[in-house]
Amino acid sequence: MGVLNLNSQIIWVLIDLLILFLLMRKFLFGPITRLLDERAKKVSDTLDQADSRLAEAEAQKTEYTQQLAAARGEAARIVENARKQADLAYSRRLEEAEQAVQRLNEQAARQREADRAAMLAEAKQEIAALVMLTTAKVSQRTLNGETDQALLNQLLDEAGDGV
Repeated sequence: MGVLNLNSQIIWVLIDLLILFLLMRKFLFGPITRLLDERAKKVSDTLDQADSRLAEAEAQKTEYTQQLAAARGEAARIVENARKQADLAYSRRLEEAEQAVQRLNEQAARQREADRAAMLAEAKQEIAALVMLTTAKVSQRTLNGETDQALLNQLLDEAGDGV
């Protein structure tokens, strides 16, 4: 009976182990497996979220880079337009100044010409007056060497007083 007794004990131990295994599987391994599965799912979800956020961040970075490049291009265009407008304004003002200088030069030339003409007219009038005075003096006296010299000196003295 020793063998049978030993075999029946082994059978009972095996049945106990089987029952213990089933109970552990039901109450211990199942919840632990579910807990591990849930944890793995959370980790997987977290990694997926991190990947999606990383992709979003990359997309935003690309978008911001494009916007920055566009803004720099716009700034360069604005600066170029401002430079062109400043150049045009400078050219326009320079042209206006050159025209004003030309007008002033023309006015000065006309004024000089008018002054010259007036001086010439005045000189002609003085010459005419001197000629008339000389003619009057000569017609009153007879001409000879001494008289001519005296008349010339008198005319020069009178002309010097008038000037």
